Amino acid sequence: MTYLLSDICTITKGSTAIMKAIPGNYTMITLGEDNKTHNEYQFDANAVIIPLVSSTGHGHASMNRVKYYEGKFALGNILSAIIPKDETIVNAKYLHLYLHENREKLLVPLMKGAANVSLPIKRLNDVEVIIPNMERQLEIVKFENKIVLLKAEIDDLTNNSILMLKALLNEALKEKT
Repeated sequence: MTYLLSDICTITKGSTAIMKAIPGNYTMITLGEDNKTHNEYQFDANAVIIPLVSSTGHGHASMNRVKYYEGKFALGNILSAIIPKDETIVNAKYLHLYLHENREKLLVPLMKGAANVSLPIKRLNDVEVIIPNMERQLEIVKFENKIVLLKAEIDDLTNNSILMLKALLNEALKEKT
């Protein structure tokens, strides 16, 4: 089924100035790949995090990532939290996967501005999302979890193979001299 994001989720802008965050016990979601910490939290939920500013700036609309977080967290004021109103209708992790994979089609075109490109939070209200039944949503989330685990295994195998090849190469070079 297709829904408007505002019909199935609350959409809230972050309230913490990222540069003024006071380090603390709570994760502070930022634009970058790595997060910071803050001494207070704004949310205690399963949430999809959407940036409200372009990843590259300089008049170019772009969005590197849509994030997901579970539990207590602070949110930078250039991001928005999308929280399902009813998790029996939409699973937050499914919504994250859907919005992240479709960000170029659904979210980036909503950005505006000449020099400082941003996504007005009100424009998120009318984003249309496809929400299958809960069983299918959970299957998709489970499948994605398997992919993440397989990727980690492949990365480990690749790194171990590289280390072994370097060791063999070093041994071969020592034998030559």
